[in-house]
Amino acid sequence: MTGRLSARRFASLLLFLIPLLLFHRALFLGEAFLPADQLGHLQPYKTVVSQPEPWNVLRFDGITQFYPWRLEVARQQAQGRLPLRNPYAFAASGGTPLLANSQSAPLYPPNLLFLLCYLIGVFPYAFGLSAALHLLIGIKGTYHYLRALELRRSACLLGATVFGLSGPVITWLALPTFLAVSCWIPWILLLIRRANRRAGTPCGLRNGVGAGAVGGLMLLAGHLQIAFYGLLAAGISLLWEGHIAVRGQKRTTVPRWLLTAVVAGVVLIGVALPQVLPVLELSRISHRAASGPPTMEAYQAFTASAVPVRQLVAFLVPDFFGHPNRNEGFYWNSNNYAEWCGYVGVLPLMLAVFALALPWKGGQHNQERGLFAAILAVTLLIAFGTPINLPLFFLVPGFGQLANPGRILVVAALAFAVLAALGLDALSNPAVTPPAKRRAAVVALILPTLLAAFGANQAAGYAASALPGTSFGPLLTVALPGIGMAVLHLALGAVLLFAGASSPRPFLGPAAVALALTDLFVQGYGYNPTRPAAEVYPVTPGIAWLQANAGNALIAPLNRNWSLYAGRPPVHAVLPPNGLTVYGLHDLAGYDSLFPAESRERVRAAGGEDPAPPENGNMVLVKSVEAARTLRARYLVVPPDAPDLSAAGFESVYAGEDMVIYRNPDGADFAPAPEAGVWPLSFRIGLAAGIVGWLLLIASLLLARRLNPRPSATP
Repeated sequence: MTGRLSARRFASLLLFLIPLLLFHRALFLGEAFLPADQLGHLQPYKTVVSQPEPWNVLRFDGITQFYPWRLEVARQQAQGRLPLRNPYAFAASGGTPLLANSQSAPLYPPNLLFLLCYLIGVFPYAFGLSAALHLLIGIKGTYHYLRALELRRSACLLGATVFGLSGPVITWLALPTFLAVSCWIPWILLLIRRANRRAGTPCGLRNGVGAGAVGGLMLLAGHLQIAFYGLLAAGISLLWEGHIAVRGQKRTTVPRWLLTAVVAGVVLIGVALPQVLPVLELSRISHRAASGPPTMEAYQAFTASAVPVRQLVAFLVPDFFGHPNRNEGFYWNSNNYAEWCGYVGVLPLMLAVFALALPWKGGQHNQERGLFAAILAVTLLIAFGTPINLPLFFLVPGFGQLANPGRILVVAALAFAVLAALGLDALSNPAVTPPAKRRAAVVALILPTLLAAFGANQAAGYAASALPGTSFGPLLTVALPGIGMAVLHLALGAVLLFAGASSPRPFLGPAAVALALTDLFVQGYGYNPTRPAAEVYPVTPGIAWLQANAGNALIAPLNRNWSLYAGRPPVHAVLPPNGLTVYGLHDLAGYDSLFPAESRERVRAAGGEDPAPPENGNMVLVKSVEAARTLRARYLVVPPDAPDLSAAGFESVYAGEDMVIYRNPDGADFAPAPEAGVWPLSFRIGLAAGIVGWLLLIASLLLARRLNPRPSATP
């Protein structure tokens, strides 16, 4: 017992150490786990934020969207108000919905961390705490799921490590909602399994309620696209359990399975409705709202952003196309690094293939292998833009409004992690014959290598057609260190696989965990650099002037050249959208995941041009003096190197190294929207329905306990 207890404690310690190691600067050195360095590419912060990392537009969203949203939610909650609207963005429209934009996530319980840190005056610290907490939730959920399969502890550690440090998790940490949703996916799969394996009992119903509650948390956490993908995996799991129930040929099993599904669904709806209904109400009038039924042209545009076949090489060599944090001169894969990142480590990939290549007839854990083979197949087919997207696009409401389908790779990473754990467990299992292991090991070595070679070949073709005048040789030079590391890990993986195929060896489990942990930690560490809290939206002299003099005036930062092509930051940019929200100032611009289309149309009409950058329809900018004048901005803000606006009738009131501010004599003050402060009907309906749903479910659980009491202990 002592040995087992020690192993359990060691596993818990290792899982706990992973977030501590990853976030040690944020947790122990007081730095902010925020991409504040990206502010250093823009005015007025160029003179304050030192040595920013290379421009990364996705990480930039973490500081220009999530920090202002979380701060404004905490400010309103501290005042005892439900954060319905942000009065500081899209000020020409009287502000913009906050609760209904989904990603502000004010109803998500773990986000109370942000309120707590705001109240004690260490608000930037909350982002590191939240990221570490959610990473621990995801790691522990994966570990407990694998333990429920009765795998060896080393295999469970491997699976938990692979999911927690996988590329789709690490590269999206700057956007808190991504992990806040995906960390619950292993838990909902675990609860669905428990509920159906104990269907018809009070314990089964409790697990069904738990699965529904976790599904509701995924929707409350804010990233509806990842929540949809997580619930898709849960739906596959539920159908798989139903398939097992039907094959079991027990008359009572299927009705109990249906009862579990209904209970989970009712609870999910009850938890999520107060958030989901306002989102649905806003989406109908939002800038994302479709003008008509889905079309094939829209479908083709959607799949055009899917993961290309050339990305297969990055499953073995993640930096084959370059790395956004390194000054390598180019990142040439035509998309953001994180959007298509599916790296789970070389050895875990080999072990996952090994698990699938083992004989299925008479094999162990066939049900689990089948389930996660199905989840992996569906997620990869969606990610790579295959026709499996066609029925989803045309039949699932809102699916066509989702962004890059490659984001489902986070679910694929979980499937890879579970399959890798199953592979390691089978490798150490003496019941699996050595010949079967050796055949599977050969497949595990050859198949990933062939797929990576095919992806590299496709990459060469892409370079020749899309990058005229660029030789593939110099591009490949950047990838050579990564190719060398991949070859090394393939060789070490082959040694482990074939050593285990000969006979079970005690060092296999620890060696596999150590190799995978080292690979993934080295690859992911440093992707999300921290910054001193003082560099998170610092108050420059120009901002201080606005805070002292602007009051409730409408302010228009002029950002004409905000194109993000060629991976470079915007030119002549000042005060990024949502930046003024941090300082409590009213900005005519805005940047949100969901906002009324009318807000953009007002700015479009004022300026006579599309106010959004070509690459990002979620961002609304004031691009011209004419737009600022028409929208009655009292203050216009421009970079120091911008042309003088005095000839246009504006008075220069501040000029410094950070910005230049002009006063418009015909400007106006902010006027709140008429509905500001009024609880929307959709929220009230959702809240009432949720309360009724919870009361009904509590009553059903009490009735189930009464009808099926636990057996009393034998004296």
